[in-house]
Amino acid sequence: MKSILKWSLLALVVYVIFLVVKLPAAQVLSRVDLGKDIKVNGVSGTIWKGQLQQVIVNGIPLNDVSWSLSFFPLLIGKANAEISAGNIRDLEQISIDGSVVVSNQNIQAEDLVVYVPTEFVLRTLPLPIPVEANGRFKVQLQELEYTNSCQVISGTGQWLNASFTGPKEVIDLGNFTADLDCVNESIIVDVKEPNSFGLSAQVTLPANMKFKVSGRFKPDANLPKEVHQAAAFFGKPDANGYYPIKF
Repeated sequence: MKSILKWSLLALVVYVIFLVVKLPAAQVLSRVDLGKDIKVNGVSGTIWKGQLQQVIVNGIPLNDVSWSLSFFPLLIGKANAEISAGNIRDLEQISIDGSVVVSNQNIQAEDLVVYVPTEFVLRTLPLPIPVEANGRFKVQLQELEYTNSCQVISGTGQWLNASFTGPKEVIDLGNFTADLDCVNESIIVDVKEPNSFGLSAQVTLPANMKFKVSGRFKPDANLPKEVHQAAAFFGKPDANGYYPIKF
């Protein structure tokens, strides 16, 4: 009798483990309230290793999202996942690749690389004139820890192959680089010269995401006349020819 009970319990444990290992991602996500601003399409795979054909967050699409979730960190209340999304070769897609750990309201990331088309970023900026810009933003994080606000961040940001479309031609601006830091629980993006736009600026991103931009720029003399004309919309230049930026 004891032998039968022992083998029955063992069989039950094996069955439960099998169910957990094979738990479909679609069944889990269908029972999770993702909120009205998040939509998912084309769920496949298991909760441990799955794929999403597309995720739309606040109207911004992420294509071909996949993840690999570790089991043992869950035993101490942490979700440790390797994630990827998009196609790094497609200039019109957001691309993500790296490691993310989530625990309660704490988010940590290591070796995370994100590419974002310029048009998605411009939608969020209150520019004084309409701008049609091209290129991609690249964010490379060596380390990130975020708990309701920025705790630690180490990495760089770049605007690659920057250009914008003028009335007569596409104007190339080259690349822009920035350092990422965390000051007073806000993310700081520090853009420095040299660059073709003579741009130096600091973007402050607090927890409420009401960002501030402060800096200056002085377009290179070799840039087309349209660039210098558009610069006047930002105000009067100072004694050294720099125009102010303040959002």
